[in-house]
Amino acid sequence: MAHNAIELHSLGYSVHRKPFFNLQKSVSSLLLLRLQVKGNCRVSLNGRPYEVGPGDLIFSKPSETYQLTVDASPGKESADYYLFCEGEWIERWLAQGGFPDCVRIEVNDDILSLWRRLIDEKRNLREDNSELMDYLLKALCLTLERSIRRRAGHDASSDLYMPYRIKRYVEQHATEPLTLEEIAKQHGISVSSASHLFKKTFKLSIIRYAVEVRLAVAVERILHTELPLEHISESCGFRSYPYFCRAFRSRYRIPPSQYRTDHRASHA
Repeated sequence: MAHNAIELHSLGYSVHRKPFFNLQKSVSSLLLLRLQVKGNCRVSLNGRPYEVGPGDLIFSKPSETYQLTVDASPGKESADYYLFCEGEWIERWLAQGGFPDCVRIEVNDDILSLWRRLIDEKRNLREDNSELMDYLLKALCLTLERSIRRRAGHDASSDLYMPYRIKRYVEQHATEPLTLEEIAKQHGISVSSASHLFKKTFKLSIIRYAVEVRLAVAVERILHTELPLEHISESCGFRSYPYFCRAFRSRYRIPPSQYRTDHRASHA
């Protein structure tokens, strides 16, 4: 195995509609990651029992014993994503992370899309995709770790976690019409609390951050599409083209038209 590489032995999406039980066994040198997404089950790790529900992530570390019991029935199924892997990078990641055996995380599209993409690539037998799978698996592990850290902050203090929730919401909706009132309502807090917590954490206002995200999207479209600048301005959420030009010049020191021209000249 190459240095820093990860060997992915198996992964998939499992659905249990009938009772299921596996004999307690050791997974030797492999790490098992198992994310419950529907229904409930029971897991035993080295004899320690855990009641597992949606959002619970299981870490069955190398040489630990693992046992799964599912009391599923018609209309009451259990579903999970799982993977078995090993490698030097995984060993370092586990050692640095100090992850618990079972932890509740916020399951989001980032995690699920990475897991599904890995499943698709594992089934792709006609292309050499080993390097891509290596990067996807590392991205999944680090995204899971981020979710664990954020959840830990949320459990410890809602004020600590809230700015990161707002930040993610802004990133996902920056190109849409956004108001402080809407953002605060989405997160169940007042406008003043949302503004204060965000600025305290990230040292800039929510609206300023939304503009930064919109400008980053605009730059990608300026450089990699032939779309008119007015169309880019509108599609990125700016309320007017003159405002877009002022914001762009303030951030990049030149107008968007010159930015496009200079970039093309440098790559001619």
